[in-house]
Amino acid sequence: MIDRNARNEMSKTIRDYMSEGISAFELDDALQRLSHDTVDGTVKFVRKEMWFHYDDCKDHKVVASKQQWDFFNRLLLLLESEAEVDFVRSRSSWRSEWLGFFRFLGNQKPSAAEIAITPFPSISSLLSLRRSVKKFARNRYPTRIAGRRIRNIVVQGILWIPWGMLLLTFSPIVLLIRMLRHGRLEPRIKMPGQ
Repeated sequence: MIDRNARNEMSKTIRDYMSEGISAFELDDALQRLSHDTVDGTVKFVRKEMWFHYDDCKDHKVVASKQQWDFFNRLLLLLESEAEVDFVRSRSSWRSEWLGFFRFLGNQKPSAAEIAITPFPSISSLLSLRRSVKKFARNRYPTRIAGRRIRNIVVQGILWIPWGMLLLTFSPIVLLIRMLRHGRLEPRIKMPGQ
C-alpha cells in the first residue's frame, strides 16, 4: 500500500540531509518516526537502507562518497515513484550459503554494475522507473564533501578495537551460523503496472 504523504515527507527529509539543511540526528529521528507511522513497505525499506549511511552516535552533516550519493538518489527515485518494495521470505540452499561463505572469506566485492543499480534488480528496471517519474530531480554530488569524515582516522581505529576483540572471540559461532541454511526476508521491487 502506497502512503504518498509518508513518501513525500521522507523524500524531503533525505533531500534536506543531502543539502546539509539537517544533521544526522535530525535525519535519524525523522526517518524513524516516518517508518513507524506508516505501513508502506517502501518507506520502511528506505529507512533501513539509509541507516547504514550515517552515524547515529555522533551528530554530523552529510558524509558520503560519490557512490553513496548516487545510492541516495536511487532511493529518492524509489520514494518518488509508484514502485513498491515488498519483503519476500526466501529459503537459501546449502550450496548458496557455502558459496556465500567462501565469497566472504575471499573478500569478493560486488561488481561496479551491481553497485550502480542497487537496490533495483536490473538496469532496465531502473531506467524504466526513471522514465516514468517525469519530475524527478537528481541531486548533484558536491565536491566539498569528498574528503569529509565523521571521525578522525585514529579515533576510528581505536573504536574498532573492542569490536575486533568480540569478532575474534565469537567468529567461529558467527561463521557456523552463516554456513547454515536459513530463511530470510529479501526485498523485491514491484514496478508500477506489474
